Amino acid sequence: MYDIFNKKWKGMRRVRDAVVGTTVGKVEGDSENGVYVWRGIPYAEAPKGDLRFIRTRKIKPWEGVREAKNFGFCCPQPNHKNADMDEDCLTLNIWSPCADRKRRPVLFFIHGGSFAGGTGSEDAYNGAYLAGYGDVVVVTCNYRIGILGFLDFSFLGQGCDANCGLFDIIEALRWVHDNIDAFGGDPDHVTVFGQSAGGTATSVLATLPAAQGLLHQCIVMSGGPTLLQGKEEGQRTAQCFLEFMHIDTPEQLREIPAGKLAGTQQAFCSACGLGAGTFRISVDGGLVPDYPIPAAAAGAGQGIPMLIGTTREEMSFLHIPPLAKIIDIGGIMEAGVSHEDEACRECIPKAYQERYGKRRGKTMMLTDMVFRMGSVWFAQTRSLRNDVWMYRFDYETAAMKVSGLHTFHSSDIPFVFGNFGAGMGKLIFLLTPSVKKAKKVAKEIQDDFLAFARNGKLPWKKCTQGSVPAKCYRRECAVMPMVEPAILNQYESTHFKKTSFSSCAGK
Repeated sequence: MYDIFNKKWKGMRRVRDAVVGTTVGKVEGDSENGVYVWRGIPYAEAPKGDLRFIRTRKIKPWEGVREAKNFGFCCPQPNHKNADMDEDCLTLNIWSPCADRKRRPVLFFIHGGSFAGGTGSEDAYNGAYLAGYGDVVVVTCNYRIGILGFLDFSFLGQGCDANCGLFDIIEALRWVHDNIDAFGGDPDHVTVFGQSAGGTATSVLATLPAAQGLLHQCIVMSGGPTLLQGKEEGQRTAQCFLEFMHIDTPEQLREIPAGKLAGTQQAFCSACGLGAGTFRISVDGGLVPDYPIPAAAAGAGQGIPMLIGTTREEMSFLHIPPLAKIIDIGGIMEAGVSHEDEACRECIPKAYQERYGKRRGKTMMLTDMVFRMGSVWFAQTRSLRNDVWMYRFDYETAAMKVSGLHTFHSSDIPFVFGNFGAGMGKLIFLLTPSVKKAKKVAKEIQDDFLAFARNGKLPWKKCTQGSVPAKCYRRECAVMPMVEPAILNQYESTHFKKTSFSSCAGK
């Protein structure tokens, strides 16, 4: 067993390097903390040149044994300090207790980053602990992001497609389906779990005809089932980018070095006025026929159990003054209720202020508008035809309390992966003299995720249209309403809820 705080394996021998045959060639892995690991396995052709803005192409076979001991390039993006970047970024990483023919559950993770940044090789997503502790196979992948992955240039002609990054994820899942048994995994037992943008992608994948048969359970972590865009909106943003770059033809677009494109990303996000919402999955009427909630209402993705959750105060990082100024919390809140009638514009903020106080009421309202309400409505809708459970991450360390961040966006990642010395884990335990309680909470959430991956079931009450119980991970875990009824009721007659349930395919 692995000690997640002292980083020591107990009672496990070091494994030898592993050479595994796949449908496209052999790969040689390595060992890490008592499990096998294969890094940087290409799952698709490099999306360069004429392939830059089109749907993913299958990887061509190779001769001999390909070394898979180092992570692959991450997709070009601004300000990424810990990885080399290149367009040849479509690789995945696998952690497995053993490369044998035992068919273990597979946990396939999709990283977040607002579809603008991130990589599957980040230390926070290292799958060694989870694979060893749970006797499962863990997979992470890179996919195209930002300008390269989530701008819809399809109006330029056949040389461009919408949702290139989502095509990448589906191709990675297809590679896993075809090859994971050689790594000790069960291709008929794949749980997709994703966080933030990865959670949004997960909520979409469960409804897509193109992904059917490639995933069998889903865990949506802080995703946004309502945070997609219509086809016209997506193409307007792409057209805005062409004007921003003074580009007239697809040839000019493909000739610009990828690093230069990535270097313009932040300036473009500011110029187009969309900020963190610039890059989104498009409801294009092709790969993505509809938004997740109306798609689920129409019966898409039947037979896929789902666990959906958020942290309690996703947007509390906006209590940090510099971020609040940059992101304009007041402007976001005003925009969030701008389509509502006068009564709603007054009642909704008032309900939050009465329940949480003036300061926390603002960020709790944003948390619900961006994450929790959409997640609840998605859970309620899917519950008509599928088993759905909810969870909420409420646990706070001393540093989280003192800073005023509380259970902010991504603070659950260290608890899920068990990597407390990486990413957010370095910060949230700074003032914690004893980690006994944290270890207990980490084990609780890991055991639930692993149980769900094994059998698609959880021991607390499922969601229904009229009830959304959630297991709340805190010092003493408890099942309670995902959103307080008094708050939930405020949204019943809102324009926000109405549009979240409206089908808008191809628009």
